Amino acid sequence: MSDRKPALPANREFVFRTIRLLMLADIVMGGVLIVLGWFVLNFPALALAGAFLAGMGIALTILFSVLARRAAEAARKGPHELRR
Repeated sequence: MSDRKPALPANREFVFRTIRLLMLADIVMGGVLIVLGWFVLNFPALALAGAFLAGMGIALTILFSVLARRAAEAARKGPHELRR
C-alpha cells in the first residue's frame, strides 16, 4: 500500500502564500510612496499613486484570502461536492 502524504490546505499552498507576500510588499511600497510624496518631496501625485497602490494591494490580499479559504473548504468536502 502506498502511504501518500495528505495535501496541504489550499491556504497553505505555495501559490497563495507567494501572492500574499507579494501583496504585502505592494502595500509596503504604497506606504513608502505615500510618505515620500506627502512629507519628503511634497509631491501629491506620488502620494496619490502610493495610496492607489496600497489600496489595490489590500483589495487583492482580501480577494486571494477569500479564494484560498473557499478552495480549502472545497478540498475538505471532497471532489464530488464542488458544484451545487
